[in-house]
Amino acid sequence: MVPKSNKQLVLLFAVFLTVFSNGIVSAPATAISHAKTLKNLGMNETMFAQGMIPHHQQAIDMSNMALKNSSSPEVKKLAKAIISAQGKEMAQLKYWLTATKSSMTMDHDMGMSGMLPDSAVNSLKKLKGSKFDTAFLQSMIAHHEGALERVSMLDRTKNSEAKKIATDIQKGQSSEITLMKKLLAKSK
Repeated sequence: MVPKSNKQLVLLFAVFLTVFSNGIVSAPATAISHAKTLKNLGMNETMFAQGMIPHHQQAIDMSNMALKNSSSPEVKKLAKAIISAQGKEMAQLKYWLTATKSSMTMDHDMGMSGMLPDSAVNSLKKLKGSKFDTAFLQSMIAHHEGALERVSMLDRTKNSEAKKIATDIQKGQSSEITLMKKLLAKSK
């Protein structure tokens, strides 16, 4: 079969991915699901994904630092949860951009709220133990608050998966902010 349109190409790609990742039995349903994912993906969803991918990557990088530099089992557990949740969300966002042939980066620098400047990330890398934990928690709270601001871009989305990822980010990161504030208060 030679694809005659982008929709056919995306559907063919989804079938290919499904066959090689989940088995032939689930291919038709999954391919249709992936094709529906692309319906109603517009400029807001694209810009959201382009901004959230580097934002999530920074949270994952910071969380990997926590696994190495933290002295707190609670902080390490939180870091693992952040890596898991945001890794999955990043994969979905990258799929949207790849499937719609959109750039992985924004054409212009909009600057995501909550992103740490490189100097702050470098300072965080040098800390260990309880000093790291305090700086990590303070930085990650601000980082998560920036993500919550960004989620509002999807308030009017008609795409069901965009709504789901927005809800997941809102609930997950709000819950993590509450936990991080408790951990900070406990450390004082």
